[in-house]
Amino acid sequence: MKRKSVLFALTLALALTLSVSAQAKQVEFKIGLLGDIQTLNFWGSNDINASALMEAVMPRFGFMDTDGQIKPHLFESFEIKDNSTTFILHVRPGLKWHDGVPFTAEDVVFTGEYLMKYKLFQNTRYSNVKSARVVDPMTVEYKLINPQVGFLDVMMYWVSPMPKHIFENVTNPMAFNYEATGVVGLGPYKMGEFKKGEYYIAVRNPDWPASMGTPKIDRIIYRVYKDENSLALALRTGEIDSATRQILPSLASQFRNNKNFNVYDVQSPGYAYMSLNTKKSEFLADVAVRRALAMTVDRPKIVRLALEGAGVPMYGPVSPIYKEFTKSNIQYPAYNVEEAKKTLKAAGYVDTNGDGFFEKNGKKLSIRVTYEATRSDYDKSMRIIKEDAAKAGIDIVLDPVDRQVFMDRQNVSKEYEATFVQWGAIVVIYDSFYNLYGKDAFLNYPGFYDDDLEKWAKASKESPSIPSTVKPMDEAQKIVADLVPTISVWVPNLTYVTSAKFEGYVPYYFSFNGTLTLGSLLKITPKK
Repeated sequence: MKRKSVLFALTLALALTLSVSAQAKQVEFKIGLLGDIQTLNFWGSNDINASALMEAVMPRFGFMDTDGQIKPHLFESFEIKDNSTTFILHVRPGLKWHDGVPFTAEDVVFTGEYLMKYKLFQNTRYSNVKSARVVDPMTVEYKLINPQVGFLDVMMYWVSPMPKHIFENVTNPMAFNYEATGVVGLGPYKMGEFKKGEYYIAVRNPDWPASMGTPKIDRIIYRVYKDENSLALALRTGEIDSATRQILPSLASQFRNNKNFNVYDVQSPGYAYMSLNTKKSEFLADVAVRRALAMTVDRPKIVRLALEGAGVPMYGPVSPIYKEFTKSNIQYPAYNVEEAKKTLKAAGYVDTNGDGFFEKNGKKLSIRVTYEATRSDYDKSMRIIKEDAAKAGIDIVLDPVDRQVFMDRQNVSKEYEATFVQWGAIVVIYDSFYNLYGKDAFLNYPGFYDDDLEKWAKASKESPSIPSTVKPMDEAQKIVADLVPTISVWVPNLTYVTSAKFEGYVPYYFSFNGTLTLGSLLKITPKK
């Protein structure tokens, strides 16, 4: 009996050893998120944290590879006909949703129709579509209203396909509870265990076709951190291997010249700006106030103090990285406190009680600006703007809030007067520009509308060639300079840090999150 017990113990120990050994072979890549994921309903959210997970679980129709080129990915091939008004897409065979249902042309057509029907995030990508039809189970034909040279690029880079068999009976997509039903994706990873506010796990999809690139990572673990300091500490101690957000200059210095880390510096085409809600603030509805407020923004000082020099001042809605669209000498309101005062006085604003702030109709000129409390660069920027705006008689009320609260106000309720926000990923600039100012566009959070701005922004998007976009882009920018629906502040220089234990990572200044673009995801591997 004793001999059997010993043999059983040895057998159990061996089994446990083999089990541990098998687990040890599991390669994990741990990613830090600054703040929690707002929702697992990827199609209803403009959430940078959700996009990091989406890259693994729910990739877009195409992706930017490590050579900087957009690859079709879910399409085997495509044809462009009739002066960029007809696009024929051939779906890659053999792809299955994570629940085993085949991915077909039906899903492709359904995605665009559903996004437009319910005005979901990315819906404007299809605003120029005249018709979409299933030619056969693996072929789709799109016909456009106007020629649009960039249609395929923006669709592939921005839009993730929707599983028709799940959403065709969902009539309230924003209320769809993915947390309860589970995420059915199409990517090289499946959604695994998660605990909101703490972590999310993506596990390698065994049905992912090897022909599309075999991931070298078995599990991706996304860990949630409340602030930039704790995120940087987690990197330094090895708790995570990378982060979805750029590291601030004051924190990045600890990783430079350290053999345990790889540090990447890239210039962003995206930028930080103030979004002005003319529908919720009677003062911001007045163009004089918007122009005066823009004159109180000392951009060089903000870059120097809030970004520690890691960026460039930004005046218009197009990053200076796009030189072909920023050649025109368009005069945006620049820092001039005295001119701001004159502008307000001419519009009937007065300081009746001598407190240094203007009033009109018995109301103090006050504007509440909402932003993410976790972003110290936002907070520092807004404190500088508040101080300088006060010199011009404008009272800025700072409203730093939790990320979830911010996203709800910006994307859902629209209950804010102004926000400080960063738009960080622009691939086809003329398309993205439209999405800031176009009617019902998903980045036009406050719903600002002007007939002429809409006309030129739409013309910039629906152009048959790149050169033909220059004039409408110029005209649209002139209107933005005059009406000031947004106030651009800075373009950041981005610093990303990854553990030297891994290789294959390539940072993209065009990416959502710097780390997990699918092009990198399929190439990241433990360093030998």
